[in-house]
Amino acid sequence: MKERILKMMDVEPRESGPVFLLLTISFLMGMFLATVTVASQTLFLNLFDELEDLPRAFFLSGVFGLVATAIYNFLQGRIPFPALAIGSLFIVVVLTAGIEFGAPFFTNVDDLYYYGFTLILPFTFLCVLVFWGAFNRMFNLKQSKRIIGSVDVGTMIAQILAFFTIPILLNFGVDIEALYTIALFSIIGFLLLFIVLSGKYLRGEQITISEKEHKKITVLSFIRNKYILMMSLFIVLSMIALRFIEFSFFNVTTIRFNETDLPYFLSLFEAIIVIFSFLFSTFGADYILTNYGLRVSLLLNPLIVILFTVAAVATGTFFGFDAASGEAIIFFFITVSMSKLFINSFKEALDEPGFKFYYVPMTGQ
Repeated sequence: MKERILKMMDVEPRESGPVFLLLTISFLMGMFLATVTVASQTLFLNLFDELEDLPRAFFLSGVFGLVATAIYNFLQGRIPFPALAIGSLFIVVVLTAGIEFGAPFFTNVDDLYYYGFTLILPFTFLCVLVFWGAFNRMFNLKQSKRIIGSVDVGTMIAQILAFFTIPILLNFGVDIEALYTIALFSIIGFLLLFIVLSGKYLRGEQITISEKEHKKITVLSFIRNKYILMMSLFIVLSMIALRFIEFSFFNVTTIRFNETDLPYFLSLFEAIIVIFSFLFSTFGADYILTNYGLRVSLLLNPLIVILFTVAAVATGTFFGFDAASGEAIIFFFITVSMSKLFINSFKEALDEPGFKFYYVPMTGQ
């Protein structure tokens, strides 16, 4: 049975130990991110004004994410990776526990959930950096290309299960705040399994030596290097576009759904995004990359952004885009929702894999 599973996953027997550990960790990571996202988004949208508070929350979320990744990158070449990863996960555990049990320490508990929403982005960044940092250090480039899909599927399965399970839990009377409990247990499991993983397959001395071999560039060199600068601008502009779409999506969603129905919609919609991304990456992304190349694959999402932006402006102008539009706002809602669906799915299925090919020349591999 084990041999069949390994053959199906294209994993060699000697790789089974680390692969199954990473697969379990990716499952816990997906469960954590799914529950935290739905709980934080629902509580924020129910408690705060989207027009006034959401832009500020997006700004703080970006600042927190930037600070978290900047500190992580600063320490990456200075301390062993296992210590850095375990420390990062421990901080995520502490902050998640703070959201779960911190209500008695806040005069206004709404502030707790406000900051819970702003922590979605740094939580995502840190978890992804730790997971893929471990993956890249455990396998060479040839191994990575062969087994990356098998390891990543754990996150996808966990997210689908979590997003479809959340409505069931809510139907049984589980409070939306209880999702933080599931998230806390998931991230603790992530941390414990990573400690096991680092003890078995990541050696601190070897990692430290390999980290010192990585070349660092100054800010001036970064600006002068047009290749790296263009890559950075591509990421920045894509994130800005994604944030504007999310802002429109959250605003129109709160108009269409009341406080009770909102978590149901958010969880099911996120599940659809994950499923669509999986189907497209399985059956469409490789065909596009193989037959049309990297340029077309990376231009496809910007073209879709332009197309849906024009469509959103048109539907919003003719049918309305706020509560005063009545039932006619459904046209604007569908347009914005479809734009988020396609853009998020294409980003994971096309942009991220294609972008990694542009990153290869800088790694020297």
